Order: sequence, then C-alpha cells, then structure tokens
Amino acid sequence: MTENERKIIEILESAGPKGVIQAEIYKTLGLSKSWVSEILSLMEKRGLIVRTKGPGKTLVVKLSKYADPASGRTIVVGLVPSIEYLPLPVMMKKLGDQGYRVEPSLRRSVVDVAIGFMKGEFHIAYLPIYTLAVMRQLGAEFKILGAVALGGASIVGHRTPDVDKIFTSMLSTMEVLAMAYLRTHGLDHTYTKYYRDPRDVVETISKDHRSVAVLWEPYSLIAEAEGLRRTPLTNIIGDYHCCLLIARGNMHPDIIELIANAHRESIETLGRNIEFASQIFSRIVGIEPHIIVKASNEYKYTYHIEKGLLRNIASHAKGPLTNIEILENLVSQNVINT
Repeated sequence: MTENERKIIEILESAGPKGVIQAEIYKTLGLSKSWVSEILSLMEKRGLIVRTKGPGKTLVVKLSKYADPASGRTIVVGLVPSIEYLPLPVMMKKLGDQGYRVEPSLRRSVVDVAIGFMKGEFHIAYLPIYTLAVMRQLGAEFKILGAVALGGASIVGHRTPDVDKIFTSMLSTMEVLAMAYLRTHGLDHTYTKYYRDPRDVVETISKDHRSVAVLWEPYSLIAEAEGLRRTPLTNIIGDYHCCLLIARGNMHPDIIELIANAHRESIETLGRNIEFASQIFSRIVGIEPHIIVKASNEYKYTYHIEKGLLRNIASHAKGPLTNIEILENLVSQNVINT
C-alpha cells in the first residue's frame, strides 16, 4: 500500500459510514484531481473503497466495510467475545465462498455493539433480544435473521447465602437473568452493579465474598477454574433465549436473505465443523480453542425463536426489558427466514 493510499484510508476511517465527497480528498491531500482519481480507481478495483453518486454531480467515497455489501462485498459484524457466536466462522466461510468478505469487529459490551450498529459501523450484529427491544423503541431499523443459542449464562460467586451485590452487564440478557435470579431467591433489595468487561468482574468477585455475577461463556467457566462456584441459570429458570443476529434494515433484500441462509446453515452444520470453528473463533476473540469447545457445551445452538421461552423469562423477570408484548411484536414483525 502506498503512502497516499494510507492517507486516503485514514481520511475515510475518520469519516466513518457517511464517507467523504471525492473533491474533499483532493483538497486534503493537496494533489491533482486526475492523480487522486487514478489512486481511487485502483483502490476501488482492489475492493478497498466504494464510490457512489452524491448530491448533484459529486461522488461520495467510503471504505468498503461501510458500504452496502451489494456493492462493497464486505460485511462487518459486531460482537462481544461470547462462545454463543461460535457458528460465526462457519457463516464467514459460506459467505466467503460466495464472494463476500466478513470482517468481525469485537467490542467490550453489548451496549458498545448496539451503539456501533445504530451509528452504522456494522452491517450485521449479534445482540440480545432484550437489547433489541430497547433499540426498536428508540427507532432503530433492523431485520432479525434468527436466534443463535439457548442458555449459556451462570451465576458465579462464593459459597455463601449472604449476597448483598450482584454484577451484570447493562441492557442485556445478563441483566434480565440477574433480575430473575434475585426474584427467585428473594433478594430483591440486593444492590446491582454493572460491568463492561466480564474479565474485570471475575477478579472483583474473587475478592468480595458477598457478591455474585451473571456471566456468559467462557467467563463463568474461567471463574469456576479459579475456584468460584458456578450455577447455570438454566438450572433455575429453564431454557431462555439470549442473542439474535440482526442486519441493517436498509440493506438490499437479497443480501439480507443470503446472510440469513448462511447463518441458518452455520448452526445446522456447527456440530461437524466444531474443530474448524473453534480454531478460527479463537483468533477472533483471543480465547484458547480447547476452552471454546468446552464452553460451547453450555449452549443449545438454534436459529428458531420460541415465543414460549420469551413468555417464560418474562414471568421470572419483571421489568421494561421483558415486556412480553414488545418482545413478541419484535420477533413477529422483523424475522427473516426462521
């Protein structure tokens, strides 16, 4: 990559999803229109950028990852490091075989993923159904491509009945499960604290014998390996939905259907691709493959959305995140091919 290409990418990265009018690139670089146009043409041929018609006679330039995959051939997916998303490498391969590059974008929390999606940083994202209910009320446009898995979270802490603090991630399945746990154990007055990174909270509760945390995998297994007690939430409330895969609502319908089909097939074939998936996923999230394989046993992978499970969790956890009318309307109106 040339120095001028690097500078152009820096300009476009700063601009984000909205892109930059081509004339602004000439001015910023101080180069001739013909020279910059030639550089952009070469970058476009290599799939680095996409140029689209802007206002009047202008051209808008943006990085391929911010363009509609129908033209950019790049699909950016937002996610947190959770073993629930283990089917992702299989989906990436299936889409790659059809000429699309899938670029994972790892964030610390589901709130960060939700914000990134609403800002247009991702084409698709894995997000909890309960987070999506909030996003829908805020006006976010998206299509649901299917569920991902059931279960996968645990209550982690010391072997003591005297709990005065519970840690959970914000606006997430973990928060809903924390509410359910407190309600079923008569701990309604326990203080709730939010964490952004599950790795940090494992260290915190190791030192505080009166606190517990709701953690997804692999972090609850990691906490157990460090001597903490782990109780799967399925032992308390039964099966429950966690995340769904969503896509931007304004993407081309054919691309949405293509991704939905690849998502469904990735879950159907995960069992015979577990070794491949764990190796690739390890590189994405920075977790050892053997831990990934072990943690995957805590999930039941499925792309089907069961309304009965939504009603079950709503009966255990009362609150705005589990309004059953909103949840059922969400999955009824926005599901693609499930």
